[in-house]
Amino acid sequence: MNTRAARNLLRFFSGFLLLAVFSTVLFAQQATGRIIGTISDPTGAVVSGAHVVVTNVETHISREAVSDANGSYQVAALPIGSYTVAIDHQGFNPVITNPLKLEINQSVKADIKLQVGAKGEVLTVEGAAVTVETVNPTLGSTVLEKEISNAPLNGRNALDLVLLQPGVLPADNQGNGGAASANTAFSIGGGRNDSNTFLLDGGINNDLLNNGVVYNPNPDSIQEFRVLTSNFTAEYGRSSGGIVTVVTKSGTNNFHGSAYEFNRNTAYNANTFLNNADGLARPVLKRNQYGGTFGGPIKKDKLFFFVSYQGQRESQIIPTNQGTTFTAAELQGNFSQSANSAAVASFLQANPFFQPNAALAAQGIIDPTKIDPVAQAYIKAGLIPTTQTGAINFQNPANDNRDEVTAKFDYEATSKDHFNFTIGRLTQTTLGIGVGTPGDGKQRPAGWSSVCRRQQCPSAVFQWGLHANYFFQHVERISCDGAAAR
Repeated sequence: MNTRAARNLLRFFSGFLLLAVFSTVLFAQQATGRIIGTISDPTGAVVSGAHVVVTNVETHISREAVSDANGSYQVAALPIGSYTVAIDHQGFNPVITNPLKLEINQSVKADIKLQVGAKGEVLTVEGAAVTVETVNPTLGSTVLEKEISNAPLNGRNALDLVLLQPGVLPADNQGNGGAASANTAFSIGGGRNDSNTFLLDGGINNDLLNNGVVYNPNPDSIQEFRVLTSNFTAEYGRSSGGIVTVVTKSGTNNFHGSAYEFNRNTAYNANTFLNNADGLARPVLKRNQYGGTFGGPIKKDKLFFFVSYQGQRESQIIPTNQGTTFTAAELQGNFSQSANSAAVASFLQANPFFQPNAALAAQGIIDPTKIDPVAQAYIKAGLIPTTQTGAINFQNPANDNRDEVTAKFDYEATSKDHFNFTIGRLTQTTLGIGVGTPGDGKQRPAGWSSVCRRQQCPSAVFQWGLHANYFFQHVERISCDGAAAR
């Protein structure tokens, strides 16, 4: 292992140790769901003491419960996914349901009616779950994995789909507060765009400075996300706006993966109407977004992993506002046909060194021999652009390169104790050159800006028992030279 790799590995484990030691322990907002129901016999009387086993179809992890005196059962804090519910009680046929889909913050109600019989015959129940939410008062909508994968997302920003949900509108003050980027430029339920809460696998994912989103995973790493608009339950009390809770994919008992490549290129595009009118070439945009996912078991039924990588390489030519340059005659010192010829003539008459001939000075014509030799060399080399009107449209190069890694580990210690650890890392390098002033005090050409940004966002969630749910979270941004920005 080389020195750099060893240093990065040491840094990772040191960061995780500090995360565990110094992070604040908080109650986590739920990124899970629950299955509830009532068990009855053929006459409709409730059945108490029935053994209930809820099993995840993909991981085979199960949770158990017993129906109470009212025949009711509840299995809470279940990771999202598909589950079967098995019921067993003395004197009745065992019953198992078909897989039930459980979404974020959802309460699936599965009422089971047992039939008198022996244990040898197992009955399969279809349509046991109530698909309409009748328990949780929170209003919201869920965007599932299939919808995320099939949506035509320009730039592959999954949070763009938030704008398609009921009660969500584009922010009317984009660029202020949390709406510094398109990622957070929306208003939920009439709230301010900087008053939304973002959750990632149950942990707070809000920037402490502007309350925008910190880490935004790529669409292929997201299992689903849910937008909550109003009537929040007790665990959601951080912000006055809406709540966007994202759950990343987890590994299962089977290995699974994917690979993809999305490409945009100038060669595919026609020129715009205004560019054609101004005699400009097609806007240049070359963007490659590529990556893959891979997940599976480390130890079946116990320990699982999922890893996602996405890279982006983007270069484009960005048109800027119209600027001013010289005409061919002006570049040789002849301003007689220019709009500001009077100002040039006044200068020459006050400074005859640049034009000893009074008649030519009155016309705004500079003596070509008085032009600085360095400027003459630039002119001769063709380094100063000219146009017929003296107006010019600049098109400046810009790059936006990114590397993003998202990893998630799930460990089922016991039927009541669950642990998951999610870490996201984004490295982004951007370069832009245009008209303006960088304002950072460094010796750079006007308008030149270069940003290298790294984000590390580890989040650990622990669940002890059926109702205790805690998380540790730490967010760090690192500049390119390795100095911690926050």
